[in-house]
This record gives sequence, C-alpha cells and structure tokens, in this order.
Amino acid sequence: MTYIVTSVALADIMQLRVAVLRKGTPVTDCNYPEDAYPDAVHFAIFHEGTAIATSSWFMKECPEKPGITAMQLKGMAVADELQGAGLGALLIDAGLALANERGAAIAWARARDSALGFYERLGFVSTGDGFIDGPTEMPHHIVVRTL
Repeated sequence: MTYIVTSVALADIMQLRVAVLRKGTPVTDCNYPEDAYPDAVHFAIFHEGTAIATSSWFMKECPEKPGITAMQLKGMAVADELQGAGLGALLIDAGLALANERGAAIAWARARDSALGFYERLGFVSTGDGFIDGPTEMPHHIVVRTL
C-alpha cells in the first residue's frame, strides 16, 4: 500500500493525537499552544478516510541549541496497530523537507524515552538531561537533527 502525507487541519488529527499520545495517561486533552502558531503545519496519513499517522511542525528555537534557526516537531502519533510500518519515517521526511524550505538549521522534538530508538534511527541525537513531561508524566529527552 502506498501512503501519502498531506497537510491537514488540526481537527482532522485531534482524535488520533488523543488516542495515541494520551493513552494510559491522566490527561485527555492534546491541544498544544503551538497549534495556534501562524506557521504551524499539521501532516497526516489517511487510510479509508481516517487519520492513521500525524505530526505537527512549526518554527521554534530549541532550548538545547539557542540562537539556531529551528523547526520543532510535536504531536507525532501513529495508530498503535501500524507502529513500526514506516509511517513515522514518512512524516519525518515531510517535516524535514518543510524545515529545509523554511531555512531551519535543525529540527528537534521533545521525544518520549520509549521512542528514542525511532528518532535515533532517523538521524536525531538525544541532547541534554531527561525530564518528566507534565501532561503525560512520562520520561522525555530533547532530540535534535542537523539539516
């Protein structure tokens, strides 16, 4: 099957975001302040009219790399049954292309520790100290990829 990454409205991905990113957490809201950024782009992959993978991208300085033009990835989610099928890599490719178009020198994310291997396979490097993310109460690290 061929999957296509498309730019979509926030409402098109919110159900998937909540289902994947808030599963097993005390929080059911998955809105981010950055969703309102004028340059925010939400990508999705659909199957039979349902979003099965998503990520959001916007220009924002990385706290571990101040002064460097950067694009942040946030809200990366792939339907549980499709994780490991390459959809996340397709979303990363689309986001990195967008980051390059916008002149970013790096792309970065606040990655769950459980997903660090995924990001490392795609050229991201963990940097700084780990932290517990407030909404999910899960361990995270900042990951950075030079463009």
